[in-house]
Amino acid sequence: MNGMTERLIYLDVNVFIYAVEGGGEIADPLRSLFDLFRTRRAIGVTSELTLAEVLAGAIDVRRRTYLNLIVWSRIFDLQPVTRDVLVETAEYRKHSGMPRLPDAIHVVTAIRAGCRSILSADARLRLPNGFSLILPNRDNLLRLVGEIT
Repeated sequence: MNGMTERLIYLDVNVFIYAVEGGGEIADPLRSLFDLFRTRRAIGVTSELTLAEVLAGAIDVRRRTYLNLIVWSRIFDLQPVTRDVLVETAEYRKHSGMPRLPDAIHVVTAIRAGCRSILSADARLRLPNGFSLILPNRDNLLRLVGEIT
């Protein structure tokens, strides 16, 4: 870092699906955002759980694309799903009423990584106070890219 605090943005699994499989209206601004992560203008964070979620439904060609993007490109700060994450997730689900385990793991991972913004198409996420949910539509993505640059 160069004296400035880098912005940490957590990316939910659906963001990667839009980037790889979506049309240009959303995929193009996502690629611009990923370029900013590549140059470390901001830091994109996701969970290793993202791999299990995207790879389960991907055809072989897309499996390679997802692995290249999420793991081998080293663009993203890939956070492990540890026992501590799972214990904290159980508590978070209990107190927040968040029913879906994968969603809760993503939120807890974002909290632990120090993110305050979560990029996700899931408007049902229950986020702690002080967190912002950024829906990945074209306007929001272009605004986010503009804020970072």
